[in-house]
Amino acid sequence: MVLLCKSPVSCVSELVGAGKDIESAYWELVVKDIQDTCKLLEPIYNETDGEDGHVSLAVSPKLANDTKGTIEAAKWLHNMVGSPCVYMKIPATDESISSMKEVISLGISVNATLIFCLPKYEVVIDAYLDGLESCGMTDLSKVSSAAAFYISRVDVTLDKKLEQIGTSEALDLKGKGAVAQAVLAYQLYQKKFSGPRWERLENRGAKKQRLMWASTNVKNPSYPDTFYVNSVIGPDTISTFLVQALQAFMDHGILSRTLDAKVSEAQDMYNAIEKLGIDWSSVGSELEHEVLDSFTKSFDNVLECMQKKAMSIYSFQKHV
Repeated sequence: MVLLCKSPVSCVSELVGAGKDIESAYWELVVKDIQDTCKLLEPIYNETDGEDGHVSLAVSPKLANDTKGTIEAAKWLHNMVGSPCVYMKIPATDESISSMKEVISLGISVNATLIFCLPKYEVVIDAYLDGLESCGMTDLSKVSSAAAFYISRVDVTLDKKLEQIGTSEALDLKGKGAVAQAVLAYQLYQKKFSGPRWERLENRGAKKQRLMWASTNVKNPSYPDTFYVNSVIGPDTISTFLVQALQAFMDHGILSRTLDAKVSEAQDMYNAIEKLGIDWSSVGSELEHEVLDSFTKSFDNVLECMQKKAMSIYSFQKHV
């Protein structure tokens, strides 16, 4: 059954009135929005041979620790949207790494998100490569992926830990760790997508999994407002922006290849933070749980809001 509605709220109330539970109504609305967006971006997707023009659709954050559930949800949503432009957005939890591999092996493109540290990023790359190698498709050119590596959130956590240590050496490293790690992530990207293993996949039409910089907005007002965007510019990468960050960059950002300009300096900073007793993997795990928890709460809040709005309208309509 398809319902045509003038507004999202009235559509939810009609879906609920027709017997849909609130989460089913939510996904029906989301799929429709994603389909409409895919149609808008399909010309870009076609013109760039699938390099650009993608739309991400996240599986429920409640499935982050459910490998099988994530696989089934990704398959269902991909089938419902029915567009080559769509990326299934899957968080890089330990349980969902296996989901990514399986989904990619089925020829479904993936946006791997919530990556906060280098060890987890390498596991994500390997899941993509394993998935491509397991894929039964002769031509892999229609399968692609992006890896969302977070930046400013990392500095927020690192800066707190450096302040707690409090030495001059620690304080001098504030605001430097996240970019240093991003620079090293790009080095890892270049390493993993070269050599005999990658060349075999490339010969089957495979595309590189592009690095996508997430959380590029500056959270510390003492840092320049274009700091992170300016610092991670390089080939084969994607930068995400909040509107304010985009406006700031358009106004006074510096468009220059910075991502691999100071690799040895980035490695020194990364090592220096580690020598102070800060474990990068632990920082990544802490942030993963923190952000995933916020995503889950937001998801629940949306469903709760939809439920209240839909039932109030439906109840009103019954008494008119």
